[in-house]
Amino acid sequence: MNYAELNKMSLEDLRALNEKVIEVINLKKHEIALDVKDQISVGSSVVVNHPQLAGKNLRVKKINRTKAVLDVINELGNRVMSYTVPLSMIEVK
Repeated sequence: MNYAELNKMSLEDLRALNEKVIEVINLKKHEIALDVKDQISVGSSVVVNHPQLAGKNLRVKKINRTKAVLDVINELGNRVMSYTVPLSMIEVK
């Protein structure tokens, strides 16, 4: 679907399409989160798809229903800081 086709649609049709797109996005995020949850465990080393945590060594501290608590580990292996991150943003190393 291109811009011209979208431009021809009514506002109600665009809102209905938007709701469907958001529903599909949320389902995909949920599927990704379930896959990640199966792959990680407490103590796993992970990477997060976010500029604030790019290049940092992260270790899973706790896994919740939709998020995980991650510890930032320095070069000496000590915990520096913790972040709570959605499971859909976590990638297994």
